[in-house]
Amino acid sequence: MILLLTLVFVLSGAAGLIYESIWSRYLGLLVGHSAYAQVIVLVIFLGGMSAGAAFAARRSARTREPLVWYALVELVVGLIGLAFHPLFGATSAFAYDTLFPALAGGWLLAPTKWAVAALLILPQSLLLGATFPLMSAGLIRRLGGDGAAGTGRVLGILYFANSIGAAIGVLVAGFWLVEAVGLPGTLTTAAVLNILVAVVTYVVLRADADPDPLEAAFDRAVLGDPAAREPASAVALPADGYAAAEAARADAALARLLLWTAFGTAVASFIYEIAWIRMLALVLGSATHAFELMLSAFILGLAIGAFVIRTRADRAPDRLRLLGIVQLAMGTLAVGTLFLYTDAFHWMAALIEAVDETDAGYHLYNLARYGIALAVMLPATICAGMTLPLITRTLLGASYGERAIGTVYAWNTLGSILGAALASLWLLPLVGLRLLLILGGAVDLAFGAWVLWHRAQRAPETHGTAVAATVAGAAVVAIALLGRPFDPGILSSGVFRYGSVPERGQREVAFYADGRTASVSVRMGSDSAYSLATNGKPDASISKVWFDPPAPVDSLKPALGGDESTQVLLPLVTLAYAPEARTAAVIGFGSGITSHMLLGSERLESLVTIDIEPQMIEASTLFKPANLRAYDDPRSVFVHDDAKSYFASNARRYDLILSEPSNPWVSGVSGLFTDEFYARVSGYLTEDGVFGQWLHLYEIDDDLVLSVLAALHRHFRSYAVHLTNDVDILVVASNRDRLPQPDWSVAHLPDIATDLQRFRPLTPAALDATLLLTRAELAPLLDGFPRVNSDFHPRLDLGAERTRFERHSAYGFLGLSTARYDVAAALGQRIVRLAPETRFAVDLPRLEAQARTARVRGGERLASDDTLVANRAFQHARIHDAQLAMWMASGRAPTDWFSWFADMMTGELEHHAGTMGAVDSAWYGAVERYMLAQRAPAEGVSALRFLRAALTYDWPTAAREAEVQQAARANGRQWLTAETYYDAATIARLRMGDVTGARVLVDRMVSATDRDAKDLRVQLLDAHVRTAERALGVTRPE
Repeated sequence: MILLLTLVFVLSGAAGLIYESIWSRYLGLLVGHSAYAQVIVLVIFLGGMSAGAAFAARRSARTREPLVWYALVELVVGLIGLAFHPLFGATSAFAYDTLFPALAGGWLLAPTKWAVAALLILPQSLLLGATFPLMSAGLIRRLGGDGAAGTGRVLGILYFANSIGAAIGVLVAGFWLVEAVGLPGTLTTAAVLNILVAVVTYVVLRADADPDPLEAAFDRAVLGDPAAREPASAVALPADGYAAAEAARADAALARLLLWTAFGTAVASFIYEIAWIRMLALVLGSATHAFELMLSAFILGLAIGAFVIRTRADRAPDRLRLLGIVQLAMGTLAVGTLFLYTDAFHWMAALIEAVDETDAGYHLYNLARYGIALAVMLPATICAGMTLPLITRTLLGASYGERAIGTVYAWNTLGSILGAALASLWLLPLVGLRLLLILGGAVDLAFGAWVLWHRAQRAPETHGTAVAATVAGAAVVAIALLGRPFDPGILSSGVFRYGSVPERGQREVAFYADGRTASVSVRMGSDSAYSLATNGKPDASISKVWFDPPAPVDSLKPALGGDESTQVLLPLVTLAYAPEARTAAVIGFGSGITSHMLLGSERLESLVTIDIEPQMIEASTLFKPANLRAYDDPRSVFVHDDAKSYFASNARRYDLILSEPSNPWVSGVSGLFTDEFYARVSGYLTEDGVFGQWLHLYEIDDDLVLSVLAALHRHFRSYAVHLTNDVDILVVASNRDRLPQPDWSVAHLPDIATDLQRFRPLTPAALDATLLLTRAELAPLLDGFPRVNSDFHPRLDLGAERTRFERHSAYGFLGLSTARYDVAAALGQRIVRLAPETRFAVDLPRLEAQARTARVRGGERLASDDTLVANRAFQHARIHDAQLAMWMASGRAPTDWFSWFADMMTGELEHHAGTMGAVDSAWYGAVERYMLAQRAPAEGVSALRFLRAALTYDWPTAAREAEVQQAARANGRQWLTAETYYDAATIARLRMGDVTGARVLVDRMVSATDRDAKDLRVQLLDAHVRTAERALGVTRPE
């Protein structure tokens, strides 16, 4: 029986941790992800647990069969769990649509949010808090009561079972369940576990009337003989009245000591947990999976400690002395992790170097990260896991009775609440990570000394131990305080991403602070550039050009590139779509350049910048004057809150909202890229308002980018996607049927123009060339797209860390701007003409290519601002172009037309790269005349005509010549690259109504090219063909 109930309690522990982790996601959607919101959610959960345990402690002794009540509690928890998702949906809809707007700006809004959150999870939290006291009481009674010799073993095994279930549950939920069935399915799984636990417990109780002899033998072997009791002297009260009163006072004093110790060690343990998680986030990364690994490692240590102490709790001759020593060991081991911490960075660097960037490597990477978390946390958490079984067993043996179980549990949970609030909201930003951990250790050391001094009062022979403990504790704290502080260069190294660790003192860090939600740093590079990072991950950087006066002539000015390009173009392009904007909001401060640039508009009356971490605003003061207006302009206001929470709390609409949060693989950030967020934010826009969304194309894949665009696509009737550098995009969206044409004159507004004087001039043609694709091209793919990123199916949060580790890129999106044939431009018949500019203003592949081709066509001498690589490329292009012209002028035919044609195609790229919808007619005419004059193979001439027609959107000619090229390819003669042929031929056939022919090409595309089935270009062409098929009544399986 006890074996079965122990296994049942493992499942109960797993379900409990699943609830806690998934509720935090749900309630984050309601109250936000700020530090205060996270603590409030934790306080509600732990407060409910504490109250439930306290109630169970009072009532269990009066209950005939605690296990019956335990089964009933698990059943009710499960039934509520089944109803939670629809209940949350209805509650959040009412709150967002009615309740919060009605209270906007009022002091009642915050407490109302907490009250709504409490109503959602408090009932289950109360019930979950009652489970441990009820289960423990039920099993202890079966041993013969609270004085039985196996009581400590029961408590240890139950603590172990519940904790090991929790450690496993958080991993199963995070790494498998959420991805497989989403948040609602994960909650349903936990609820089913609760109901299963209730049923099994009830069945076991029914069978207990006729126990199996083998099972009874097992129970005796594992838990001891129920008949064995504590020695009478340990539990009997003296007959003398005075002595009885003294004994009662002693028991009361002991109870106070033990309950306060349960409280205090919980305060310390939560301080450790928060400090270690924040410290390890700098080593392991800030992704959701990293936090799940850390949480599981912490709980696993508690489980091991409970298992280790299970026999000692009964057999120890002096439990108080053992408890004091465990407390001292815990504090010492926790503080000792400070001296191990820097090594963890080097372990991670070695791991990154050793593990392959593959699926198998990712699994090994997570396993190794779990090992690093265990190495840091396990020693101290094993001690932490010993304390509650020891404290509870000691109280049981001191005539405190069955109520000791729930009472200790309740006090411990109350301590957890205080520890969480103190550490997160006050101590961490006040003293930093290192001192926070030392404070936690000091708390445990102090309680350990107090326990030993209390013991010394009743057993003078232990006085020396108490003195030694006090001295040792003070010495541990002193050594820790006198030790070397953390090196901010190492802390901010981003080792989990780059796999390297600087030497101590090697990296110059101008700013470092441990904020409530993240550790923020600013470091200076060798080129005097500043880089701002959160938890070691760079979020913004600027070059020294912002601190120097502008160059006197344009030829000496740099192009906009890298982070600076994104930071300038995000506000500039968004503002161009709403040049009359009067109210604006920016999500994420970063370097502050975005807010600064928007404030360059004289028409703007107010700008709210929302950032969850106050230290970001403080750190970015180092970026002045690049962000000066964000700080000094009276129109600028900072808000430290979660963006969703802020918008829901303010009944305002904006002409412009621009979202540029951190990378979505960072825990909590992906919620700003979801279906539900876009549904809400579209309602915060004025009638002519625009919304801008930043997203990266590096360390991600096409399908994840599409999951974000699909979410946005559902809620905005028009949008355009622009490149802001070679690996970042901006989506500008509107509730109108059509986006207006961007007004690029915003670049010439006086304050903005002054800022842009540092860089090459931004022409309208250059800004037009940033356009990548629009809603019209994406609609056939995104209408009904099945893999939408949402709050309840967080595909981006789950997938982005894997793609980051495996170094993926959104190659399909990137290929739209780098490939010779731009599928999106062709589908939209968008014209990107030959550009006259020989210097590119923005470091984009298309603009760089256009500048190179302009120099080749114009024969311009090398520009003094070209890099050595560009010089060599230009020289090669000029020589190649001259050789091709000389060959065609010679009137000779090549001996190998295939080789000549490939060489000619290089020349075509050097003349036309970066253009679509237009070609240099004279160049194409000269090449065709030469090929005809020298009797080139008809297939070669056809290939040239096909390419020209496809590039100029002459679809009848392109479709006709595609037939010739298809026959040639069938015979092994491939004049054009497979990518160019399949892309252009598919679109030509679609335009000419040959849907069957287009389908044949799309179906062959993956096997004929280097693309996979999830490449954007493959998915986009397939979607357009499917749309045409549906129009003809042809249906195909998805």
